Amino acid sequence: MATATLADEFHNVTGQHIVLTSDIESEAEANELVASFDHAVEQWREFWGLPERSLDAWSVKAFVMQNKPSFQSAGLIDPRVPDFKEGYALGNSIWIMSQPSPYYTRHLLLHEGVHALAFDQFGGAGPSWFMEGTAELLATHQGAGATTIINRFPADRSSVPYWGRLKLMSQRRDDGAVPTLETVMRYPANLNADVESYGWCWAAAMLLSQYDEYRDVFRASARSGRDSGPNFTRQIYQRLLPEWPAVIARWRLMCHQLDYGFDWSRERVTLSVDDPSWQGQPLAINVAADQGWQSLGVRIPAGSRLNLAAVGRCVIAKRAKDWVSEPAGVTIEYVNGRPLGQLVVCLVSVTHTNQPTCEPLKTISVASEAEITVEAESWLVLQINDRVDSRSENSGVYAVNVSAK
Repeated sequence: MATATLADEFHNVTGQHIVLTSDIESEAEANELVASFDHAVEQWREFWGLPERSLDAWSVKAFVMQNKPSFQSAGLIDPRVPDFKEGYALGNSIWIMSQPSPYYTRHLLLHEGVHALAFDQFGGAGPSWFMEGTAELLATHQGAGATTIINRFPADRSSVPYWGRLKLMSQRRDDGAVPTLETVMRYPANLNADVESYGWCWAAAMLLSQYDEYRDVFRASARSGRDSGPNFTRQIYQRLLPEWPAVIARWRLMCHQLDYGFDWSRERVTLSVDDPSWQGQPLAINVAADQGWQSLGVRIPAGSRLNLAAVGRCVIAKRAKDWVSEPAGVTIEYVNGRPLGQLVVCLVSVTHTNQPTCEPLKTISVASEAEITVEAESWLVLQINDRVDSRSENSGVYAVNVSAK
């Protein structure tokens, strides 16, 4: 890495994959931006399955700006670049507005870098939901410099200052207005740097890249990046059509849970359209305290009436003395309006409507027993009530028996 002065107000830092021109005051931050970018490139190559060493010679020109007019006066902004709020990529050049936090400046640099890589390797980045979703996916990170790890869900608000996606998405969930996956995949070409829209695009990219059944289709579609029209999305939909009801069910379950500390190793939901239809036979499941939604493994026909009975004890929080819970939960602390550790059940319809927003999920407290009537064919999933960022503290299971009423 080399640092050179361009003029009084600009300085250059050159890395393997980036030549950074900036007017930010901290030389250390500029060097760290370059090191972060360089460290991310190999991870991007691995994510997209590109040949080894294929990006060794790839590089971008990047401009990180506090005073945008000075860059314009110096002729450092291509006249084809439209006005932008935070960042823009054109070919192998990217422009970034310096942000109030080093994290968010770094995030934007990586985000636009993903666009530049897509232009270079795939001839384009696809429609807006895919373009912004993959850029958000591969720019959301932890660490900095040589410790940068991309594609990481934020652990807490303080680790991603000024990023703001989850706050807006949570508000939309509280309003009962989470967009359907189809709505996100039909977003217009220009999202006008809308933070919430970027968040839902990120969620779509996460969902389709985190499940084995969808990942290959999602990644392979990048090769059609020149196509930014509806056919790009139609091809993905057609390839996933046999599993689409499960895709939508997982979208709804994911969006219900998304919050700081969300951990995909605990939140993937095992369900499939190939799950057998329940014929009323007794079923049993051990619901683990350290996992999110867990499926019975069957589709429950419309009109079914079920009895659920639960027993067991779980460690639900690590304290000086561990908190132990039974299926009714512990009323010393409430999460999502219910006692911590309470057994909760949810029915997720196998079919869905073409409304622009998701029907809010209805969750039911089981405690030790519950009777449930199923109005539409559904998967039945259960979990032990806790915050998503606290499941790693938990251990134990509740044994749940299901029978026809």
